[in-house]
Amino acid sequence: MKIRSLVIIVISLIMLSCSEGLLGDMLRVITDPVVEVPSVTSFVKEETIEISWDDDPGADEYILFRAVDTAVPVYEIIYQGTNLSVIDTDVINGAGNRYLFTLGKVRGTRLFGPSDPVLGVGSMVIQDELENNDTKVKSTKLIWDLDANLYYYLSYSGAEVEDYDWYNVTVPPRRQANIVITQENLVGLNTWMYLSLEGHLPEIIANSTGIPLKNYSYEEKNFYFMISPIPAEFYADPPTAGGSLINYHIFVESITGL
Repeated sequence: MKIRSLVIIVISLIMLSCSEGLLGDMLRVITDPVVEVPSVTSFVKEETIEISWDDDPGADEYILFRAVDTAVPVYEIIYQGTNLSVIDTDVINGAGNRYLFTLGKVRGTRLFGPSDPVLGVGSMVIQDELENNDTKVKSTKLIWDLDANLYYYLSYSGAEVEDYDWYNVTVPPRRQANIVITQENLVGLNTWMYLSLEGHLPEIIANSTGIPLKNYSYEEKNFYFMISPIPAEFYADPPTAGGSLINYHIFVESITGL
């Protein structure tokens, strides 16, 4: 009886294992990989571009393609495997430093994708120490003089890499704060930047010229504003592809009466 019971248990375990395997195979037939663009991060480290993507249960492995950004890009495989990220240090600074990345997913013998291209930039310059202040929630408190940079890059395919800098200033009741922004090495009166004050349309920033933030209320008020690139200023004519990075200085020049 004991031997018979043991045989029954073994057979049951084998059947259960086969059922689970069959169920897994059936589920995989339903859940094909989803083609999604990778996340590409530039300017975090010198001459480094970081690429990552989400885990996809339907994929057996991932293939990352890269091409130098040209009018007719030629892609090559720079990674194939099961990892979810790649740190690409095989990039250059200067001309030809724009790269396109696409992600493919493999299940069995079938390739899904690749995705639309995402732009990355190799550079010896890294983002300023105020990052990540790309959103209002992470805005930088403007109390003293600050130095920052801003960049915009455009690929031939239309993919972009751009920076936004958010700041906030506290203005006492019935006072105005005068903000001054100076772009380094600028030829001309206007900077390559917009200032978008919350609740107002973007305005071109005049170089080294006071920008008034007026508080008409009888209570202290926080003003939030964003500095963003004027795209056409950042790449040379003809406006097909290119980009650059600029440095600027920002500070509260004075707080005066209305």
